[in-house]
Amino acid sequence: MRRRSILGAAAVAAVLMSFQTMAVAQTKGGDIVIGISQAPPSLDAQITSAQAARNVTLHIFETLYARDENAKPVPELAEGVTISPDGKTYVFPIRKGVKFHNGKELDANDVVASIERYRKIGASPALVSAIESIKATGPHEVTITLKNVQATFLDNLSSPRAPIAIYPASEAAKEAGKIEIIGTGPYKFVEYKPDSHVKIARYDGYSPNPKGTGRDGFAGKKEAFLDTVTFRFMPEAGARTAALESGEIQFNETVDGPTAKRLAEDKRFTVEKVVPFGLQVIKFNQGAAPGNDKNFRLAVQAALNMEDIMSIAYSDIYQMDPSWLYPGSAFYTTAGSDKYNKGDLEAAKALLAKSGYKGEKLTFIVDNLRANIDTATVLQERLKDIGVNVDISVADWPTVSKMGFTPQGWTFWTHGFGIEPYEGPGSVMAPWVNGLSQQAKDPVIDELAIAFNAEMDEGKRKAIFDKFQAHMYDNAVAMKAGNYGVFQASTSKLKNFKPYRIPRMWGVWLEP
Repeated sequence: MRRRSILGAAAVAAVLMSFQTMAVAQTKGGDIVIGISQAPPSLDAQITSAQAARNVTLHIFETLYARDENAKPVPELAEGVTISPDGKTYVFPIRKGVKFHNGKELDANDVVASIERYRKIGASPALVSAIESIKATGPHEVTITLKNVQATFLDNLSSPRAPIAIYPASEAAKEAGKIEIIGTGPYKFVEYKPDSHVKIARYDGYSPNPKGTGRDGFAGKKEAFLDTVTFRFMPEAGARTAALESGEIQFNETVDGPTAKRLAEDKRFTVEKVVPFGLQVIKFNQGAAPGNDKNFRLAVQAALNMEDIMSIAYSDIYQMDPSWLYPGSAFYTTAGSDKYNKGDLEAAKALLAKSGYKGEKLTFIVDNLRANIDTATVLQERLKDIGVNVDISVADWPTVSKMGFTPQGWTFWTHGFGIEPYEGPGSVMAPWVNGLSQQAKDPVIDELAIAFNAEMDEGKRKAIFDKFQAHMYDNAVAMKAGNYGVFQASTSKLKNFKPYRIPRMWGVWLEP
């Protein structure tokens, strides 16, 4: 009995010490500088889909719905939603007591004005193209009516791609790029110095989502402990690393594999893996021969050892995964995976013999990102073994991406899909609708996409996406090589950081 009492007292003391440590550790204060590789083209969140912009703006602005840790849409500035039986009317009660950084209280008019603005000038107009009308039906209630049923509507409202950020109505009335940077998020805008940095500061009037119980994707409980966060534009990887080691910055958004290994052995730093961050896709141009030949495409798919590609292009930070969605997605599927990563040269030669390919030289277009060039090079070498001749043509991204959406001048093209698999099945299917990415219409994909958008039953939508993914493999519409990630490095004084789609600076603090 005596021993139990002593142990009990010790346990209580340990808990108390733990709480005291947490209380001290989470004291507000501190400034952090994050080295990022590019400057955001704009801080008007609605008009840009740039990752560099999201890094900053998703600390400042919020949306009606946001994505949780597994990318599921959950209420953010809305309390929830009521959907009419016909699936075309959405009624959103808006949270009360939420204040913008200028002190104005959020109301329905702000939401209506912001979404109407997005319909006119938003960077991803397809997100709101189904809207027929949007009205304030109460001081804190918004009703949106759709032209047709769109099962992905909440996915769209919560997309972080080019977020449908909610602005004060007075700002939403302004032209693209001319707003004052005023949101409802846990940080407020301080300054933007072109060619140098963006600085934000903790917003002490922040109204956290009462339903949030902890950090949860872009939703949940957003507790800001830091006084300020500065995003410094540092395109040179070596300069970012040197700045981290000298203490000039405290967080580096991306480092290469060898640098990550070196920093991980130094107690002054913490290295995180953000996996998956994207998936590597290899496209065929089906608008011209031989990409328009199903047997040719299947031959290439059968020949490739995808792990050879991923281990070279993304050494130490990749996943072999056949799904076109990330693990954790509610729609994750392995449909069609029996054709993934086969590396079967004999099967490939047999399929090639059935095709119309006669040994002509083919062009693989690729931008100058090292991982993409590595992917093209491994494919080139592998296809030699079955008698396919490939030339690699390297150019800058604008040149390559312009050519890749035409049916001339290329057979293969590789790049990353980052945000699409995160957003979900609707976004993964969209690039192939109307033949956009393969340069030839695919009636099966078009029909599946229409059926998916019109189906409100989640189980039936899962079945539709299974068919889509199986069709991608059965016809080698395009090929997925694997998932890749990025290394991030920070000072070990940064506590409670958890990697995600952006370097979230809520729920973290700096130790002295």
